Amino acid sequence: MMPEAMPLTRDPVVRLPKRAMSSVAVVVTVGILPAFLVGGLGVQLQQDFGFGPAVLGAGAAGFFAVAALSSRLMGWLSERIGPVPAMRLAAVGSAVCAGGIATSRNLGWLLAMLWLAGLPNALGQPASNLLIARCVPANRRATAFGIKQSAIPASTLLAGLAVPAVALTFSWRWAFAGAALVGMCAALSVPRSVIGHGGSAIAAGRESVEPGRGVLLLITLAAGLASAAANSLGSFVTTTGVQVGFGPGAAGLVLAVGSVAGLCMRLAMGVLADRRNPNPIVVITLLLLIGSAGFVLMALPLPVAFLIGAVVGFGAGWSWPGLLNFAVAGLYPRRVAGATSVSQTGVYIGGSAGPLLFGVVASHAGLAEAWSAAGVVALLAAVSLWIVWRRTTVQRAH
Repeated sequence: MMPEAMPLTRDPVVRLPKRAMSSVAVVVTVGILPAFLVGGLGVQLQQDFGFGPAVLGAGAAGFFAVAALSSRLMGWLSERIGPVPAMRLAAVGSAVCAGGIATSRNLGWLLAMLWLAGLPNALGQPASNLLIARCVPANRRATAFGIKQSAIPASTLLAGLAVPAVALTFSWRWAFAGAALVGMCAALSVPRSVIGHGGSAIAAGRESVEPGRGVLLLITLAAGLASAAANSLGSFVTTTGVQVGFGPGAAGLVLAVGSVAGLCMRLAMGVLADRRNPNPIVVITLLLLIGSAGFVLMALPLPVAFLIGAVVGFGAGWSWPGLLNFAVAGLYPRRVAGATSVSQTGVYIGGSAGPLLFGVVASHAGLAEAWSAAGVVALLAAVSLWIVWRRTTVQRAH
């Protein structure tokens, strides 16, 4: 069962606010797109600027580190100015940073623009969570979070398709220029105001007892570990694919196929949570256990095993973020933006440390060893969430 802090009202008449959800998906996509474009276009960028896996990992690490350091502040700003202005500001900021990367003439400028892009990404996440909590009814909220978090595999899908469609045909710079254009369009797509049905559920949640800070910190730890394992997918799938025998274009397609699997699973998990009402913490734990097996498969020097592992890694090991936001919003309904900004800090720290450590391990021990380590980290995340489940179960029993 879901945590008691989020009562569900089964009203089949109420539907998702389509324009609001479309703008959420696009804003979140352009927010994370610079990081995954750098990972997906890593082969071409390394050829132009002459760097190795460690620098590629450092690029992604800096992006998520900036996001982690600013996450709490951006959560406060979202609540202060409201979700709509915050989402518009985030989209414009992401567009500016993507345009800056497109004009990079040296590695330093590229890294600076990539790291700066972590700021608007950190703003767009809590702002979109707050918008969902305010305008989406409780019995559609898991689906809404699934749609929102599907923006992440959508970004890796675009990054994978950008290799054969743009980078190998024109130049990697045009991929970032396109991202900048999409960012400006995203800012214009955000509706001026939203009218929804989320308030009653939030008000009802005020009568429930929220878990202590220890539970939120455990969730944040689990989110960090899971993110550390999963974010290496977006940064290192194409480079590993080339090493195990795929061509550059085919390796980009592997990233695209895995991204489609992750996107579909995130949507499916949201619909499942709304219709069947399972405990999202338990579901995430099972997904991480399955995903860890996918990471191990990616360590094998076989193209078929790598492809299967990538699909499992994306489909299970990285399909949990929507459910995580849904769970945190349900456990802490009185402070959705604040609580999700805390858990998102864990996601950002893991997203920062994961690719960086992955790149270091890959440079010194090899890519196979790095993927095996990612599998172990995913297992540790599953154990942490199991502890969360035990604590919240005991609290509800009392």
